[in-house]
Amino acid sequence: MENRELSCIIDLLNEAYPDLAILDSLDVWLSGKFQPPIAFVQTQEVTERGNTLTSYKVISDAGIVLHHRKKKIGGQEVYEPISTDPLRQLLRRERYSYRGKTDGLYIDIDNTSFRIRSDKKDRTEITFRFEYKVAIPRAQVEKINTFEIEGDWS
Repeated sequence: MENRELSCIIDLLNEAYPDLAILDSLDVWLSGKFQPPIAFVQTQEVTERGNTLTSYKVISDAGIVLHHRKKKIGGQEVYEPISTDPLRQLLRRERYSYRGKTDGLYIDIDNTSFRIRSDKKDRTEITFRFEYKVAIPRAQVEKINTFEIEGDWS
């Protein structure tokens, strides 16, 4: 499931920030071998539970780190923050729901879990919890089309 979750969050970021590069490799991110401005994105499944007889609900966490570009202003290097407004406006407009363009996964974002941390100069961290439903695959059952009736009913 995680690939569908990740592609959905990447689609969300691409819509909010069409010109921003997106990184989803934890190894590359941890190594620091990337060039800001860039967004690092990661999803983590929290739980899945039965929803109805035909579907189950998956709850996951998303983490997005917006890495800011350094700029020289008056001989000093300063970070140029990436605004969180495009993402917040998109989510408000969609009422904290989003359908991924890549594979159509529809997620509901828990807006009470939406957090933005901008206490570090070089980055802004965004976290939230989201959920979606997954259909339970049903086994193909062969249908009986002919009925053989036996007997003498008299």
